[in-house]
Amino acid sequence: MSLWVLVAAVFAGLLAAVPPWWFARRRPGYSHVRNTISELGETGAPDAARVAWLAFAPLGLAVWVFVAMLRGQLQDDTQTGLVLLSFLGVSYVGAAVFPCDAGAPFWGTWRNQVHNIVAAIGYFGAGAGLIELGRAFEDTAMLSGLAMLTAALGKGVLAGIFVLSFESPVRGLVQRLIEATVFGWMVLVGVWLVVGA
Repeated sequence: MSLWVLVAAVFAGLLAAVPPWWFARRRPGYSHVRNTISELGETGAPDAARVAWLAFAPLGLAVWVFVAMLRGQLQDDTQTGLVLLSFLGVSYVGAAVFPCDAGAPFWGTWRNQVHNIVAAIGYFGAGAGLIELGRAFEDTAMLSGLAMLTAALGKGVLAGIFVLSFESPVRGLVQRLIEATVFGWMVLVGVWLVVGA
């Protein structure tokens, strides 16, 4: 079962990395440093429907599968952290259903506002979930070695959300660092469980 946690983590990580890279290549002027991932599927974008249903929605489902697989390996006191982490999956499915306006503004149409709220819930859930899981891992023999790192990464995600809440020429880079933190952690947990099994 530990191997399936790793497989789910790697699959989610690939979905988080490959489709944005692929669709960005097809978008003239798009910058991974400046532009958010959501802008690949923004209203009116040439690949908007493909980004929504071939990238965002499957990634949301992959996050949920990872959380469910990990839940099967952990004790009951990790449930709160896992539920919070699952909000990241909600944000990706939400991004598919509610694309942002062009340029991913902080304000805009009602659909853009829903997109931003769902995204905030997802990233906040991921950060808070990692912090809570770090606390719970202290009492979980097989993952106690990851407790401090997990909590620290959660705090880093929350700090990244703060930075994302301001206009910045590096908004895309900050978002990608948040994503790398969460999906990298998922793969690390999967490897840790397989090696320790």
